[in-house]
Amino acid sequence: MCIALEHLFDYDDFRKFLQDYFEEQKKMRSVFSHRFFAAKAGFSSSSYCLNVIRGRFNLTPKSIEKISKAMEFEPLQRTYFEALVQYNQAQQIDERENAWNQIVQIRKQIEFTHVTTREQGYFEKWYYPIVRELAVSSDWDGDYRVLARSVVPQITTDEARDAVKKLLEWGLLKKEGGRYVETSQMLDASEIPPMALRRIRHEYMQHAMGAVESMPKNERFAAFTTLAMSEKSYNYAVEVLEEARKKIIARAANDSEVERVYEMMLVAFPMSKKIGKEAENEK
Repeated sequence: MCIALEHLFDYDDFRKFLQDYFEEQKKMRSVFSHRFFAAKAGFSSSSYCLNVIRGRFNLTPKSIEKISKAMEFEPLQRTYFEALVQYNQAQQIDERENAWNQIVQIRKQIEFTHVTTREQGYFEKWYYPIVRELAVSSDWDGDYRVLARSVVPQITTDEARDAVKKLLEWGLLKKEGGRYVETSQMLDASEIPPMALRRIRHEYMQHAMGAVESMPKNERFAAFTTLAMSEKSYNYAVEVLEEARKKIIARAANDSEVERVYEMMLVAFPMSKKIGKEAENEK
């Protein structure tokens, strides 16, 4: 059984799925190659799928049909693959969202997804995580107006009240002796579907821009550095940043004198295409 094909429903990127499928098939069958698959699927170019995997070409409805037949997809697998292609290739946000909704529905049918309503809801509003921390750490004494005014930027009293209500319902807050305390249950955004996080990430980025422009330097930290480096150096940078993030989280978890709620972002991304010999080899 092809492992990649068996785990098709795990994938959020159809190009990654195709790459894993081809690599696995090459290991399993010496005769297998891009040329072999192209002939089986009926593609005129032996490098068509390779160019798709590398992002040079997009899949068309006809090429999706050919690949589906060559891989002998079952009906639900074909529907999922089509939705995955639409999700990855869509130019409009509403098209991506519609495709993702279809992906989620298919995953529910096969009982794959473990994302609960609580997890989806917690990351739906940018201020839910902020209110959770403030409800525990600040002296708002049950006054939702005070709680709302403690959030930056300020939210409404009704939003603060609704946030606490939902956090209680989700089991992320509980009340003990007249005070709110956090439960031991923590949510990790790494398991949340990308589209469910799109809005909150966008809003946090907007807040970050506002903080850089309006807050005094002693109240916020921002560093912008442009670097030219290899993929090896980039991977090292990611390891260092991730290690720093873990250390900061551990320090904050044991901080008994909380004074404010902070949002921390560590971002590194390419601002150019590949250069040098590797780029020449891909032409």
